[in-house]
Amino acid sequence: MPQMYCRYIDDCCVITSTQSEMDECFRILNQQSQYIKFTRETPKDGWLPYLNTKVNLSNGVLKMKWYRKESSKNILVNAKSAHPIAIKRAVIRNMFRTAAMVCTGDHERSESRKMASQIASSNGYSVSQHLRKHHIVNRDRNHNKNKLPLCLPFVSDEVSAAIQKCIFRAELQNDVVLVSIPNDNIKKQLVRNRLYDKQCVSEQCIVCPHGKEGDCAKIGVIYQIECLDCNALYIGETGRALNVRVREHLASKRRRSLISPLGRHRNEAHDGNDFNVKCTILTCEAEISARKALEAFWITVKNPEMNNKNECLSITSDFLPFVSLCEL
Repeated sequence: MPQMYCRYIDDCCVITSTQSEMDECFRILNQQSQYIKFTRETPKDGWLPYLNTKVNLSNGVLKMKWYRKESSKNILVNAKSAHPIAIKRAVIRNMFRTAAMVCTGDHERSESRKMASQIASSNGYSVSQHLRKHHIVNRDRNHNKNKLPLCLPFVSDEVSAAIQKCIFRAELQNDVVLVSIPNDNIKKQLVRNRLYDKQCVSEQCIVCPHGKEGDCAKIGVIYQIECLDCNALYIGETGRALNVRVREHLASKRRRSLISPLGRHRNEAHDGNDFNVKCTILTCEAEISARKALEAFWITVKNPEMNNKNECLSITSDFLPFVSLCEL
């Protein structure tokens, strides 16, 4: 029987008195199921790899240091990538923190930090980029906890810095914290292109004929409605399925509702006569705060006639200089 057996998910650490006992234990483990086959690591120069550490037991003294598998490519977010600089700092900081925390002595810690520095350098970072202190990070995080998040799509570090300056000029730095929303990744694109999302679900659809099949079923979009008689525009956003919001617009147009954009346009621009419309998707965004910000940018660029002229002034007046950077 082994002197010690411990397991973390699918990794086991086993200590036996002799090599023959270890071989027998390994054989027994592999006999438990035909679907489970264990491989094993053996000590090299007295160090046994286990999870992300190497363990050394000598004369009753346990030593540990950070370990990276030989198969690991050591690929991090590259220093020259378009990710927010805060994310790149966090990646490097967490790597150095892990390298130091798993070690038991100064010699092992120094060796682990040296390996972390080599990995950081191979990904384009300078070693000095990990030197921010852990307690300072925690203090800033707690300081921001009570602030209102201003969620905007990430464009570049330069744009984020310029927006931060706007916050300071408005003297809102004690009340507002800028949160960068990541752009669409492959996962979001694949989920958005599911088979049932490509099916038109509306009768007499005014969305899909002017875009792609299934556009009317998309969720979380900024959309544009155009009057086919006078080319007047309305721009809006919705977190629901687009066809649901479009049905509401068409219903208000039929009722000639003066509090709705299409109903008001029917009465004011067409003397109560009905008109045909088409709807197109401008962009998709699942995060509501980012979606509303993008809606404000589109309204500023397009200047749609059917929108309320007072919509989004508080946003567009502050961030008007950045509209050109959004490639709308």
